[in-house]
Amino acid sequence: MTPLSRRDFLRTGGLGAAAVLSGAFSGPGALFAKPPGDLLFRPYPHPWMPEFTSAYLADEREDPFVSALRVDRDGVVIPAGASKSRFSVNARWYVEGFGYLYLAADNGGDYYAPEDSGRYNLNHEFARSRVLRNRAVRRRYEQGGCRFSAEVTHLTALSEELLEDSHRKAADGEAAAQLADRSLYYALHAGERMELEKARHDIARAARSEPFWFGCETRQFIWIKHEEFIQRFKELFNFATVTHYIWDSWYEHFEPEEGAYNWGVKEDIVRWLEEEQITIQGRPLFWFHPIVTPDWLKNKNLDQLKRYVEKHTRDVVGHYGDRVRQWEVVNEYHDWANIHNHTPEETVEIVRLACDTTRAVNPRVVRILNNCAPWAEYAAWGHMARQKEPAGRPLRSPHRFIQDLVEAGVEFDVLGIQVYFPHRDLSDIVRMLERFEQFGKPIYITELGATSGPSAEMVASGKMTLPAEPYEWHRPWDEELQADWLEQVYTLYYSRPAIRAVNWYDFADFRTHILNGGLIREDGSPKRSYTRLETLLQSWNRRPHSERTGQ
Repeated sequence: MTPLSRRDFLRTGGLGAAAVLSGAFSGPGALFAKPPGDLLFRPYPHPWMPEFTSAYLADEREDPFVSALRVDRDGVVIPAGASKSRFSVNARWYVEGFGYLYLAADNGGDYYAPEDSGRYNLNHEFARSRVLRNRAVRRRYEQGGCRFSAEVTHLTALSEELLEDSHRKAADGEAAAQLADRSLYYALHAGERMELEKARHDIARAARSEPFWFGCETRQFIWIKHEEFIQRFKELFNFATVTHYIWDSWYEHFEPEEGAYNWGVKEDIVRWLEEEQITIQGRPLFWFHPIVTPDWLKNKNLDQLKRYVEKHTRDVVGHYGDRVRQWEVVNEYHDWANIHNHTPEETVEIVRLACDTTRAVNPRVVRILNNCAPWAEYAAWGHMARQKEPAGRPLRSPHRFIQDLVEAGVEFDVLGIQVYFPHRDLSDIVRMLERFEQFGKPIYITELGATSGPSAEMVASGKMTLPAEPYEWHRPWDEELQADWLEQVYTLYYSRPAIRAVNWYDFADFRTHILNGGLIREDGSPKRSYTRLETLLQSWNRRPHSERTGQ
């Protein structure tokens, strides 16, 4: 076979030439013969990358699990018998010009088999897996009628040719890795461009007219220092969440003693939202996380907890009646926030009881199940939230948790997903959404956010430091990059019919969940992310003013 020159390859359009570029795509790029025994992935990390010390395995459903994998001086070592099923290798990896993100080596979508052994180039496997995934995604999107730009074709072509070059250099691990890294750089950019072009294509093709909630959390209302906060909030959002943590460091405890409630601040916020015709979601009825669970609740046995769940649901949902007709029933109960260490069967009991009681109190309430950490890395490490000791049993991912509830016949209305900047690229975000969309439920992006990076003032005050690690996504965070990420993920979310709400968490840059994660500054002036979202909503005819007044 005569190798194609780079110019000839690009002239063919990349995908058209892929048939002749078979070597790099047909299977793992072995460095040495395959003796029986351990499977080794040799990494060649970028010199800017922190010491490479951790990786994890995930199964074919993308659910991580605890394994005997280890990272030592030779690389990622997977002992024989470490997995009973096919698996991928996952780790944070720095790609110069793109970022320091989680990547998966999944054998080009075929996953590695438990009986596999030998030595492979991890850089090449990361690149091969992403290049082949891009090819499959593009084929699927084009079959659905989407056509991509010359830029996507160009980036794809470069990624595929460089992967073939890496394969040819397999005997020289360092050289193969450098070529694979360049392939990965183009493949990651190509994948993100594809997702954005597909999303914009879908938005233009089928303009949405059904209700869609663009919202934000309201916990900062009690610390408002400027009238601009109130004005800018209602100019941007038609939806808002009102938090009811039992114990909370932000303001007086909502339930300092069992059955005794402090409604005051929450009532004030609910009343203002009602006056502004902003739809309200109460949250959460139950969050069994160490930081918000008092001893009197933590020490309950299962029967005692069930009695509490029923009474608390009746008290809180009944208090508001039709004023709050959306409720986050449970939050992060998928073995992350599970302070009682309930079994899967016990969590099903609690969730069913909470959802059924909510419906009994007010049949008009939308019942939401909120989930964090959608890639479930915690399951690979074997630890729940704030837990020092290993859980001692397999932990469930949010996807597995929802699957168990669906299979058990638990009735709920909306599947909630938190997607704070996840150290994943846009393509990974879409693949995650596709997995959750398979349940056939409406989806809310219940919490999301990203920082605008350290400001000079924050660094000078010691509240933030300049990052020691390489940049996470495209370049170091600043206000412009925060706005870029917001615009791109909102575009992805709005393009997907299953998604009905997107709720940014930090509105202003004070007392934030993510430092400098707000859309406005502490003085009330808008950041680029605010104006970018404003422009997006205007382009989709989703500005709250027009919705409320018909203008």
